[in-house]
Amino acid sequence: MKEFIKKQQFNYIKRCLNDLNNAFNNCVDTNLVKSIKLYYQDKILSNFKELSSEQREILNIEKINEPLQIELFLKMLDKYVYGMDKLTNADIRKVFKKEKKLKLPDLDSDEKLVYTGWIDEGTKKLYIAYNFGGKLLGMACRLPKTTKKSSNICAICNRIGNEREVEFVSPICKPLSEEDYKSIGFYICLDSTECNKRIESVEKLEEILKVVNRIK
Repeated sequence: MKEFIKKQQFNYIKRCLNDLNNAFNNCVDTNLVKSIKLYYQDKILSNFKELSSEQREILNIEKINEPLQIELFLKMLDKYVYGMDKLTNADIRKVFKKEKKLKLPDLDSDEKLVYTGWIDEGTKKLYIAYNFGGKLLGMACRLPKTTKKSSNICAICNRIGNEREVEFVSPICKPLSEEDYKSIGFYICLDSTECNKRIESVEKLEEILKVVNRIK
């Protein structure tokens, strides 16, 4: 069967099953565990707009009755998961054509990604590329120097981390005229690979990209 689970949906399923795993380990009431399992089954299925009967069966967690079966279930699901289309150097250059001396990311990885992100230490920028409705969008986010120690929340995956893990970045929005200048700011994980493993919804990412690229 063709892949039908988006990477962010898979991340959501993982979190649901992690919570189910906690129920297996901490709850002695079998009826309560069954109710919890039904609750997460409904949450998983409701995260998809449309499913065939075969796809619903693949997502069926009814037969999971112990923690060890969760890992096996996720391994089985992985073959039905897909991320954004693989990018080429030409794709990256086209999106960031105004960036001089652009450092290209490693595009050889087989990792399934929601978005592609990388840091250029030379320019002190975090670059993000994402397929929005069939069009590749990008943003170049400045990494300001900071010495303040604090805990921050990633706007994309909601991870809480210190200033070395989740940093404030500031992309410049696409100008509408020569005099036009606008920038925004938000917190994001500096490790894009790990952020991709946690992101469960692209709503905030798309919202930010629309503002930066002036898309209504």
